[in-house]
Amino acid sequence: MNLAERTNTYAAVDLGSNSFHLLVARREHGELRVIDRIKEMVRLGGGLDANGHLDPAVQERAFACLARFGQRLRGIPPDNQRAVGTQTFRRMKNANAFLMIAETALGCSIDIIAGREEARLIYLGVTQGVAGHEERRLVIDIGGGSTELVIGEGLETLEMESLQYGCVSLTRRFFADGKLSRERWKKAVRAVKADLQELRLRYIQTGWETAIGSSGTIKAVEEICRRLGWLEKDIDADALFKLRDRLLEYDTIDAVKLPGLSERRHPVLVGGLAMLQACFQALEIKSLKVSPYALREGVLQDLLGRLEQRDPREKTVDAFMSRNSVDRDQVGRVEKTALKACDEIADGIFLQPIHRQLLGWAAKLHETGLSVSHSQYQLHSGYLVENSDMTGFTRQEQMFLAALVRHHRRPIPKSYADKLPTRLHEPLRMTLFCLRLACILCRSRDDEAIPGFRLSGSDNMITVGFPGKWLQDHPLTVFDLQQEAQHIKSIGLQIQFEQPLDP
Repeated sequence: MNLAERTNTYAAVDLGSNSFHLLVARREHGELRVIDRIKEMVRLGGGLDANGHLDPAVQERAFACLARFGQRLRGIPPDNQRAVGTQTFRRMKNANAFLMIAETALGCSIDIIAGREEARLIYLGVTQGVAGHEERRLVIDIGGGSTELVIGEGLETLEMESLQYGCVSLTRRFFADGKLSRERWKKAVRAVKADLQELRLRYIQTGWETAIGSSGTIKAVEEICRRLGWLEKDIDADALFKLRDRLLEYDTIDAVKLPGLSERRHPVLVGGLAMLQACFQALEIKSLKVSPYALREGVLQDLLGRLEQRDPREKTVDAFMSRNSVDRDQVGRVEKTALKACDEIADGIFLQPIHRQLLGWAAKLHETGLSVSHSQYQLHSGYLVENSDMTGFTRQEQMFLAALVRHHRRPIPKSYADKLPTRLHEPLRMTLFCLRLACILCRSRDDEAIPGFRLSGSDNMITVGFPGKWLQDHPLTVFDLQQEAQHIKSIGLQIQFEQPLDP
């Protein structure tokens, strides 16, 4: 692969609860052309117990698969790669420890995405293969550990939900011993329909012109029904009832034999079919088109959007600021000052462009907690950022933001980085210093009062220099900086000033 080909090659990795997917595409004439696909049935969700612990054998199977994917990713620029983990990663008890080995094997960081973000990316992927972009559509994706349901119009989503049932989890809950019966089937469908009640009326009232299904389960159902002569292309309710009745003629999952049913899909078809039938009944779906596109294609499109300045996270942050009536002038001052500090020390530390972006967004969001209360507002800011639905952000990015805004003032606890993977500890430490310094220098909320300054750093020592006799003329800032010199020691940093703090 020559340099031009390498630069225009992109990769998306979808680490689902049932299977892992790798998609490689090359940009040609303004469009992405898929040049390689790899799929492995890892069954990660099947190896997770009720307490969130992963079976060692399944863990090793996952690592081996990621190592194979990692070989295929070599030579593709790191900025052109993105890997995402879904429901099983969200449920994993010690996800950070797993990620340390998994990311090493893959050679790429793995973003854990929330259910609604997964839904958005699935919709984005499915939409790439649909003609007539302005049509309103319902998209259903049945994964291994969760099912995403999205209504959108054109490229914009109107409704997004993620249900905590998928083909693996539903099979494990209602058919764990492999036995099939009509009574068990009814219980499985009732459980899903109960979860769907909360969104049922809202979705039906929003409406759609076309329903589209993606994922292995739905493609398998279509293939089986087509081979049995029950449909030509789109799935309808009648075909689902026929497939249910045929499936329940068998006493056990192992005994099931259906044309077009692969060995990989065989163990979890019953859960996926129950999920699909429940969606048909609750949402009154007449027919369902089947899309070859899904999450991985959405991840690829989203990656391109980020690289080409079409980043949904900007819109999310702006909406967050509006909802919480943020003082935009003040957060703009803090953002400008924090980014200046970051740029001055970036040469001496390991900061990537995304860390600078997160610092800028944190500056914009650090005062959102004032909409709740001025007292300890930084804690309210952290809570709002950590627990809100933030379109476009991964869980790690959201936790990074939450840590920055929660600890931008007052003493810093030793546990400030505990919720983040180890690879983000150093970027968090340094961006937190930049944000805290900016908040001190912008305390007067006056553009004219912000001083010029310069930073230099080596190891864990940062030197801050101010012009002339600025410090002597600003005793309140001197006091704040003295306090900060003490607070920042708790994260292993020391600050020294080129002017004496005590005149």
